[in-house]
Amino acid sequence: MAEAMTRLKVEAIEREEARKGANFLERAIALEHAGLFLTSANGKKVTVEMPPTLMLVLKTLLRTLADTGEALVLSPDLEISPEKAAEILGISRPLVYQRMDAGKLPFRSVGTHRRVRVDDVVNLKKAEDERRALAAALSADTEDLEANYAKPGQSSS
Repeated sequence: MAEAMTRLKVEAIEREEARKGANFLERAIALEHAGLFLTSANGKKVTVEMPPTLMLVLKTLLRTLADTGEALVLSPDLEISPEKAAEILGISRPLVYQRMDAGKLPFRSVGTHRRVRVDDVVNLKKAEDERRALAAALSADTEDLEANYAKPGQSSS
């Protein structure tokens, strides 16, 4: 059975190689008929035909590894524990249970344990990230208004 979550990490020296690979794939995706030529450790060259969608997946993975040094590969239909969900969401496990109990994160019970779909966790993360971005924008707008608002009895100049 496939892993629900695979964490990939690369060393600093490998990040530059990942960047080169992502740049190469970006150029290859733009070509009409693109293929990859791989060289094995013993020097044997192998040609691999790959559709643009798979090259885009590899490019995205390599770009993420180049930029951050690590990436998470998530399988959307697999179920994970609340602990893993907390890791993905960047919140504590009790907050994950709170989201479940509030109906914000669907789950199913397996005996006394709860399981959530990775896809549901990713959707919740996206929604919460969007909500945080809107709240930050609203807060910035409020600060701008307060800074530009002249109180009664004060001149605005």
